[in-house]
Amino acid sequence: MQPNRRLSDFLPLKFANGNQVKQFSKPCVKCGTMLEAKQMNGVARLVENHIAIAATAECPKCGESFGVACVINPDKQVKRVVLPRFLFNLYLRALPVQKGESAPQAILNHQTADLPEVRDALEDAAEIARANASRQQVQAQNIVRADEAIGRFQDKVIPAWLLLDGNRFEFDRIAPNAQAGEGEFLLDGCLIYRAKA
Repeated sequence: MQPNRRLSDFLPLKFANGNQVKQFSKPCVKCGTMLEAKQMNGVARLVENHIAIAATAECPKCGESFGVACVINPDKQVKRVVLPRFLFNLYLRALPVQKGESAPQAILNHQTADLPEVRDALEDAAEIARANASRQQVQAQNIVRADEAIGRFQDKVIPAWLLLDGNRFEFDRIAPNAQAGEGEFLLDGCLIYRAKA
């Protein structure tokens, strides 16, 4: 199992789309002082093209210690993780080193995956990841495209709107990198639609 280290030791981490996170900061929950990654101890890992962070921050100004548990998507949007920081930290430390990550100084101990608390943390984190993935990008069974087109992109017609399972979505933008955010629908691999407000 990987040891906890200064968060700055894990950075920079690079996404598949070329974006990278070189630094990470968080305000102190007590005094508001901005803390940098070197003032946090824990783990940061690249997990399924998201950067997952589980650490403890220590404010040098007021001495407050608080947990940080979040994921950063390839567009550098930060989302809080509902799994307790301790379990999220345990899960991330138990993951094997992936391509693009620097190997930790300690050798991974594969026997730790047999511990009940590690198994529980892995199962909980996997369940949360599945729930977040299904919430993040809209899925639809029945898609009705508008006859009205607002243009073309790479020889693809851009319908003005879509009906997804009876809900209307308006054209929002073109995303050639095929990255749709929360509450958005990706059509033809590059057209993003958002639910009508």
